[in-house]
Amino acid sequence: MTSPSSCSSVYDMTSLRQILSHRQSLAPAINAVLDAFLAKTKRLERRDGRSSMTDMEREYRELCWRIDKAPGYEASLTIQTKATKVKNRYRDVLPIEKTRVKLQKTSDNYINANYIDDGYIACCAPVPAAIPDFWHMVWQCDVYVVLMLTNFVERERLKADLYWDTCPTNVVDFGGIFVQLLDEEQHSSLRHGFIVRRFKVWRVDERTQEGESRVIRHFQLTTWPDHGVLRDFKVVAPLLDAVNSYTREASRTHKVKARVVVHCSAGIGRSGTFIAIDILLKQLHRVLTDKSDSVEEKARALQLAVDIPRVVHRLRSQRPGMVQTPEQYQMMYQYLAAVIGGNQPW
Repeated sequence: MTSPSSCSSVYDMTSLRQILSHRQSLAPAINAVLDAFLAKTKRLERRDGRSSMTDMEREYRELCWRIDKAPGYEASLTIQTKATKVKNRYRDVLPIEKTRVKLQKTSDNYINANYIDDGYIACCAPVPAAIPDFWHMVWQCDVYVVLMLTNFVERERLKADLYWDTCPTNVVDFGGIFVQLLDEEQHSSLRHGFIVRRFKVWRVDERTQEGESRVIRHFQLTTWPDHGVLRDFKVVAPLLDAVNSYTREASRTHKVKARVVVHCSAGIGRSGTFIAIDILLKQLHRVLTDKSDSVEEKARALQLAVDIPRVVHRLRSQRPGMVQTPEQYQMMYQYLAAVIGGNQPW
């Protein structure tokens, strides 16, 4: 039986929607697991009047406490020096050393970024001192898609610095990695908040003087507030489909394991929530389309596939603070419930 933590299966939101729109054709044991998830979501959201905290918030805070207070947690973070501190956007958001991206061919290998599972890199929005490092990471790690989940300024506070030249005729040399904006457009299928950019990124081999170039897709979602949640779930499906489609295309065309860089401001709240949702949907799709297991095995795999605490625990073990607030944690339950139950547009 395939482990639900492996997220390499090909899926798109349309096929998942079709499967779940015909739930009557699924085995009773499978529907029982899906119904149990919907019932759990409703139960966790209730307030019993004796506490200001819902069971949802209590589950989230207990999960965070178990990770953040675990022995050795503080020691697992990257030790900071004068040189690394200037490359962090926030003093209290530091990478875990074990999963940190280590840069090559630079005088300093530090960047505030972590590998998440086998397909993502989560990082803070690069500060000016780290912008060259950001583009070196994009090149080094076979990144063909960058997902930006923040505006540059929110509530009159700087959340991200501009890390490219907005003039399409200009080429910027970031220490041997050259970057040029090709074009920018508002996504046609969305009413608001979804910008698509294409960058040409290339380098010249110092030994042969031959150049190698790539086209990087950059998606910016502008409707998700810092520390907050998405109010319109309909933005998620087209964005996920675009990100995953271009990543698969790059992997196939260039014969590499293409990765996706995801950043908001700190690279933990919105970034962690979006990555977790993508992982949950991939797990759900894979289990529902798997023909190799018995119904009983598939039901057990499905229970793990929709186990939100399990996914958040895994992400927080790879980058501190992933899924930053109880509201973002609740949004994950609500979105997955919308997908499974079809009780609201998604």
